Amino acid sequence: QVAIHEAMEQQTISITKAGIQATLNARASILAAANPIYGRYDRSKTLKANVTLSAPILSRFDLFFVVLDDCNPEADKQVAQHILRVHRCEDNTSRIKAPFSKEQMRRYIK
Repeated sequence: QVAIHEAMEQQTISITKAGIQATLNARASILAAANPIYGRYDRSKTLKANVTLSAPILSRFDLFFVVLDDCNPEADKQVAQHILRVHRCEDNTSRIKAPFSKEQMRRYIK
């Protein structure tokens, strides 16, 4: 939090590596992500109550986007199995029904 606060307030980043200290200009947009407290976003609480970012840091952001993952064990299992099959190079394409045919995709792209 200290580093992001420095970047947003003073437009600099201080780095110390191998005994060398440097202060770099930070003229860029900042995109940050935060995980909710206890790992789950509580919809009944505000954003500030769900993440452990201080009010001065939160006030410096222009936009907030909350990305929610609804807990669905069956859907999570299917996604995990698909990822494992892809990484194991198992050919299971015959079980997956494509939403569009190749010809439909060709017409759409043209």
